[in-house]
Amino acid sequence: MVRLKAVLGTILAASMLVVVLATLVGLPAWEKALVSGTGLRVSPWFTGDVVAFTVPHRGYETRIHRPVFQALIGERSEGFVQVDWAPADSLPAVIDEEIDYNRDDVGDFRIRLEGEKEEAVLTPIAPEVGALEGTYRLTDARAVRVILANPRR
Repeated sequence: MVRLKAVLGTILAASMLVVVLATLVGLPAWEKALVSGTGLRVSPWFTGDVVAFTVPHRGYETRIHRPVFQALIGERSEGFVQVDWAPADSLPAVIDEEIDYNRDDVGDFRIRLEGEKEEAVLTPIAPEVGALEGTYRLTDARAVRVILANPRR
């Protein structure tokens, strides 16, 4: 009986080793499948939310994201809109563009982004447009975030 317990214990330990190794190897695929199945997504405060529309240019495009005002409950009185230019390796040395983020056919702000510098200059046109929150170098694009006052609050 002692020998049977030892053999069963050894078989159980060996099978658990296989399960642990299979879990470690398959974790990235399982992680994506399990998280996507729950419907969870990364907060738009980190991602800039989804791209609302794009403006094509010669060799690159401007991607204007949906404005973000999301709070834990309701909406914040201040948010931002993210604007990307992609692909990063095809951008001109200087981008000077008027942005209409809410698509009302009236420009809301003008942004001037110099390629080599990590600087952008914001010229607000609409009253809800605040300051420039920051400029970002993404893996495939350059981006800026512009602070906005929530028109619904």
